[in-house]
Amino acid sequence: MATYPQPLGAGGAPVRLHKAPALVSATHLRQRLWDIIPLSISLFLVSTLFWAPYYAPWAFAIGTTLFFGYWLLRSYAVAVACWVGLRRIRKWERTNWVAKYCSWLPSHPDAHAWQWPRHMVIVPNYKESEESLSRTIDSLAAQANADQIVLVLAMEAREPGARAKASRLLMRYRRSFGDMFATYHPAGLPGETPGKGSNEAWAAREAQIRLIERAGEDIERYTLTSCDADAVFDHRHFEALNYLFLTAKRPYRTFWEPAIFNSNNIWDIPAPLRIPDGLSGINRLSTLVMPGSVMFPTSCYSTSWKLLDDIDYWDEEVIPEDWHVFLKACFMLGDDVRCEPLFLKLGNDCVLTDGYFKTLKAHYAQAVRHAWGASDIPYAMRAALRRGSPLGIRRRALLAASVTKVHALWMAQWYIVTLGVFLPSKLAGSYGAPLPYWWTHRFGVPGPGWHPENIVHPWTWFSFGKTGLIEPTMWLNLCGILIAVCIFPLFAMIAFDHFARPKRPDYVSRKAFVGQFVMWPLMAPITLFTASLPALSAQWKLARGKGLIYRVAEKGSRHVATQPVHAPAPAETAPEPVGAVGGR
Repeated sequence: MATYPQPLGAGGAPVRLHKAPALVSATHLRQRLWDIIPLSISLFLVSTLFWAPYYAPWAFAIGTTLFFGYWLLRSYAVAVACWVGLRRIRKWERTNWVAKYCSWLPSHPDAHAWQWPRHMVIVPNYKESEESLSRTIDSLAAQANADQIVLVLAMEAREPGARAKASRLLMRYRRSFGDMFATYHPAGLPGETPGKGSNEAWAAREAQIRLIERAGEDIERYTLTSCDADAVFDHRHFEALNYLFLTAKRPYRTFWEPAIFNSNNIWDIPAPLRIPDGLSGINRLSTLVMPGSVMFPTSCYSTSWKLLDDIDYWDEEVIPEDWHVFLKACFMLGDDVRCEPLFLKLGNDCVLTDGYFKTLKAHYAQAVRHAWGASDIPYAMRAALRRGSPLGIRRRALLAASVTKVHALWMAQWYIVTLGVFLPSKLAGSYGAPLPYWWTHRFGVPGPGWHPENIVHPWTWFSFGKTGLIEPTMWLNLCGILIAVCIFPLFAMIAFDHFARPKRPDYVSRKAFVGQFVMWPLMAPITLFTASLPALSAQWKLARGKGLIYRVAEKGSRHVATQPVHAPAPAETAPEPVGAVGGR
């Protein structure tokens, strides 16, 4: 491993690098008990809808009211944050980053020159088409500072034809970057799980031998970007990253996360899948904006190479590498580690195969893999309880609670939001659950009132009233009203999702365009099968002690190059920034 100056703290004292938290418990039994925790929490939350109205009615009433109040506030906060985020993206798209750095430089005479940083981009891939990889590389070659980029094609040695494919890409693109080379991750290494993290860790170590140990380059001048093989970068992305790295207060303790949208081929996928894939980008963007949000790097992110070397890179045994590497950095390096936004769009592909139902199945499998991040719950809990952690108690608890909340609600929130008002109300009204009057009291609100209990009486279906399936009045309790008014931020998010997408291709008919909006009333069953059930499946496998096989999701589009790479706009006239220390 290359050597470089030990990081210094206050007063010039060396900072001690702490040992990484253990990935598993000391015994198999303890590990099994830890792995049961995510499923236990999720099932407990869901089960309260059935037993708590009888055995803890007041606690249930207060708890659900607080939850739906939180849901209301969060719904409006997400809508507002998304609007703010889109405005910030437009502002960052118009920014001349070289001129901005020149304006910042005079007040920081010890800063480095604009050209000093290097940006290593690792593209792990396995059985990706050459055309798809070319689209990603094209977006990198279109960067205004592409000469500062070192591109690493992280190939899998077990892929037939990997070396020939890498050679063709190297011949085609090598002159577009400061440097470009390929690594070949061997199969079957002891203690490894095949996946993105193990491939990236191998590629980063191979790059360290080549660039740091042999070529004698300075690891401190490098950022490192984890890049999916289907990513399409904004042409300003690495100029913005260059600026953020040079001006950061703690450049060697920071992750940078762009605004990621599953938008490259969103017009090609089945209409039901456009809801979860579209909302995923909206939620990611809002998290970058909302104050108080605990940000985690996701999918494609950047940090300093020095930070990753300090923590010995990604854990090769772990499948969900993005959140995990951030947790590992926090628990090893302390409270200084943070994730900050980079307000430029980055497009990813949605899952797409050669058939409608095959695509739905592949999307489900990918959702299970994403939900496998629940395995970070035991890891974060054990790390938070570890003695001698460099993290403060508050931050330890916050990280563990955030990971737990995300994955528990990933599975449970569908049942709470969809059934959390209707089911307890029926238990109180028809089966004697002793819920307090203030919770069960209903108010008449204009709108369609549904009576699914009458479905067992077909002769009453078309009676327009309480005896039929529908009546012209909605009878809502307090929680029902809180949920009902969430319809307005939902409309806003639908609009934001539409405007954030690329322009409708000519081959998508107007009828198909309008038809996608018909899917939104089916949001409840769609999200059940695309979010809640995959999360349940992942947590069930984890609790049973079964591992997950990393399967690369099949992606693509009718036309691979659906997003043209735009050349950088002419820069405003600005002097070349030169650092006060030698103009490196």
